[in-house]
Amino acid sequence: MIGNGHRTQLLEMVQASQQLSRDTNETEVVATLLKSAISMAKANRARLIRNDGGKMLVECEARRSHHDEIVVSHGRRPVESEGLFRNVFDTVSVTHMPVFLGTSSSERTQVWEDRQPDGIDSPMLCVPLLGSDESKEMLCLDTHRDTLPLDWSVVSHLNILSAQAAVKRENLRLRARIAFEDRTIEEVEVALCANKNELAHMQRMSHTGSWRWRADTDLLEASSEFFRIYEIPCERRIHSAKLINLTHPDDLPLVRIALVNAIAARRVFKLEFRIVVGFGEIKYVQVEGHPQTDDTEDLQYIGVTVDVTERRNAEDALQAARAELARAHRLSTMGEMAASIVHEVYQPLTGIITNAEACLRWLSKSPAETARARDSARRVARDARRAADVFRGLRAVASNSGITKVPVDLDDAIREVAFLLQGELDRANIRLRLQTAVVKPVLGDRTQIQQVLENLLRNSMDALLPVVGTQKSLIVNSTSHDSMFAMVTVQDNGCGFGEHSAEELFDALFTTKPNGMGMGLKVCRSIVEAHGGLLQAERCEDATVFRFTLPYLDGTSVNYVRSQS
Repeated sequence: MIGNGHRTQLLEMVQASQQLSRDTNETEVVATLLKSAISMAKANRARLIRNDGGKMLVECEARRSHHDEIVVSHGRRPVESEGLFRNVFDTVSVTHMPVFLGTSSSERTQVWEDRQPDGIDSPMLCVPLLGSDESKEMLCLDTHRDTLPLDWSVVSHLNILSAQAAVKRENLRLRARIAFEDRTIEEVEVALCANKNELAHMQRMSHTGSWRWRADTDLLEASSEFFRIYEIPCERRIHSAKLINLTHPDDLPLVRIALVNAIAARRVFKLEFRIVVGFGEIKYVQVEGHPQTDDTEDLQYIGVTVDVTERRNAEDALQAARAELARAHRLSTMGEMAASIVHEVYQPLTGIITNAEACLRWLSKSPAETARARDSARRVARDARRAADVFRGLRAVASNSGITKVPVDLDDAIREVAFLLQGELDRANIRLRLQTAVVKPVLGDRTQIQQVLENLLRNSMDALLPVVGTQKSLIVNSTSHDSMFAMVTVQDNGCGFGEHSAEELFDALFTTKPNGMGMGLKVCRSIVEAHGGLLQAERCEDATVFRFTLPYLDGTSVNYVRSQS
């Protein structure tokens, strides 16, 4: 039969085991172990000591209070008599048996020594926690000096309880680790799902489908965007022949050859071709594949297929727009040339008509005024020569033969243009003032230079027509700009060019006149720039100023020009 003492120990053992099974964390398990050990061994203190890398630490401690209550305190601290406890720990770690300190023991226990060791105030029992972390912990019980030695049943119960506590702690740690891993796996799965959705969204946005093709099975695995591009039902695996059959018949031979050659050489391929999907819709796709080998050395390709239909359509539209722009540019150039011809020929033709009509009137009188008719005929011939010179200049430009440049007396050319326009200036009540001071000839085409001067003077005359209440003034000034260039200035006090910028005046088809063509100043600038000069406009207070420069002919003089004329 079991005695009352043993029955009490078994009851305490069962209660402790039940409590350990209910504990949900390591702190509760350690507290239950220490409380049960103190109660079963009738000890006054219990400690859980751990060997942390050779340093002995008290992880948890339980004591009996004066009211016979057991108080548990947690928190690591160094153990006193560390050398002694290290030796004891080494012993129990090797033997896996309890050790008594400071007193004799009953059988089945290992005695450290009969005498009281240094640093031990009362008998002590040290029990290894066999199931814990490679036996790095032990349970130490301090008993009263007058307590009877512990019999083997108590020690056995403590061994069992210690082992159960160690197993419980290991289980809690494993559960915590499993829970952590489960949470990590769940987080990874959520992240993978998010990444998968994000990747699918980005593939949809970029019209890019990914795929993997295995050579041994001729099966292809692809993303949903890949199947959307080909407009076929999404499948886990698909034979490549089904995709090849969707290739445009005109592109199919070249695609087959390129794929066969790339796969045979196990090299990267990049192709762009057409596919026919749906009800005959044609798409452009760009396919790129890279060879891979697995552990069995089986060949497989991974790659992407990009729907580049929009890009190709945009390129075609851009090409068409460029062709249309080139055509419009050619038409614009032809229009500018036609307008330039009309503008430059209109003035001499008007003079020819006027002088021819005057000649006829002089001859129709009785008697005929032949002298005046002869003068009109000479003016007709002069204007005809001017028109011929204009055509000659345009023909030179068209044939790219350049301008025939000769020494030109700039002041004399100015006076000649002023003489031709003097009658119109008088009828318009415009006062013309010439200030010529160029001391050496310029290099250029006399007719074209006079054409520029006449256009600028006529523009000033048109600007002066609306002026009332003040003297209409037109000033032409020629002087040396520097040692290399002469400069001509045409200034009037007319209506100017309003709010428009000076550069706008030189744009083709831009005009401030109701019946203007917008080509005169553009032609003038082209002529001046062809001579190596510069034509500019400027608004100065109440006056409008046009200036242009022409290069000097070095080494010549005005006398040379006059001698040639």
